[in-house]
Amino acid sequence: MEQFGQVVEITEENKALVKVHQHQACQGCGACIGFFGDPALRGHLLVEVINPIGAREGEIVRLETRTQEVLYAAFLLYLLPVFALLAGLFAGRNLLIGRNLSLSPDLGGLVLGLAGMVLVFLILRGQEKKFQAGRRFKAVITAVVGRGGQLPD
Repeated sequence: MEQFGQVVEITEENKALVKVHQHQACQGCGACIGFFGDPALRGHLLVEVINPIGAREGEIVRLETRTQEVLYAAFLLYLLPVFALLAGLFAGRNLLIGRNLSLSPDLGGLVLGLAGMVLVFLILRGQEKKFQAGRRFKAVITAVVGRGGQLPD
């Protein structure tokens, strides 16, 4: 995947903070910036990226991310919790039916499913620092395409 952004700050020797446009699907939600965020960043995100080419502050750069990594991150954040919810739902329901308990099997399945989903989110949250420290899910600056000015769409 390719995107363009403007280098805002050099954070480490080979890392930079880059301002990029939010995707259309993400702009309306407000979760990242919300109502109280910096008005100058509305419609934009600040992303830490790998800077192997030595881009400098103010330069417009092309960022690339491997599609495989984007799909894996989407799987971890969206599909894995849904799978945990469904597995807990069926396991809880079957457990209560098999033991002939007086509790509602549907309610028991729902509780176990939600617990599984929350557990997956907590595990992912616990691994967040590891993900941030690694290079796997970071975009890479591949080229400088301009200096200053407006970000290309």
